[in-house]
Amino acid sequence: YIPFISMSQFKNIHWRTLKPIIEEIWRHGNQVLFYAEGDWTPHLDSFAELPEKSIIFHVDRSDIYEVRRKLKDKFCVSGGIPNWVLSVGTPEDVQHYCKKVIDVLASDGGYIMDASAIIQNDAKIENIKAMTEFTRRYDVYSTDQQLLHSGENIGGADPPDSTLKPKIKPGVCIPWEEKRRELPRILGDENIVGRIWEEVESFGYLFIWQILLSF
Repeated sequence: YIPFISMSQFKNIHWRTLKPIIEEIWRHGNQVLFYAEGDWTPHLDSFAELPEKSIIFHVDRSDIYEVRRKLKDKFCVSGGIPNWVLSVGTPEDVQHYCKKVIDVLASDGGYIMDASAIIQNDAKIENIKAMTEFTRRYDVYSTDQQLLHSGENIGGADPPDSTLKPKIKPGVCIPWEEKRRELPRILGDENIVGRIWEEVESFGYLFIWQILLSF
């Protein structure tokens, strides 16, 4: 259960603020990565009210299988590999957890492999490699998101190239082309304005990630 606030405070203050923000972001065509740090199990019914696919629900201390049961296939889920197993477990332990999570959650394409919380410095390198390499080689998706080779190790084959193309290139929040449509006529050199916008905007992108990763 997330600390510091009661159920009443969540419903009457927190959720009344958070829900319309997520809905407005989704209305503009953007998805929220909701990092559910702590145990948010008591609030899963509230999250089920959100528009389908509007969030990626990252699981920290909640039971990831209970999260899938409650939210069903409405949202993509990420996380579920305990940080302690990355720190003190063996590569075999890591592979066991990865296999179980993939088998239960990933059959419909709605799962992103990740540790429960941000991976700390005490995580063993061999365990991180075990998590990433096992995930890449255990199961792959076809272009229609059907899981192939379920329950089998596919012998080291790399997953197929994705046919999905991002709408916005990496490192950008608001492309210059989109921002330009909001501005009045530019009397000077538009290329200079565009270059300055992209430079300043890139700092905004960097700031967002620093806040996200640094808490």
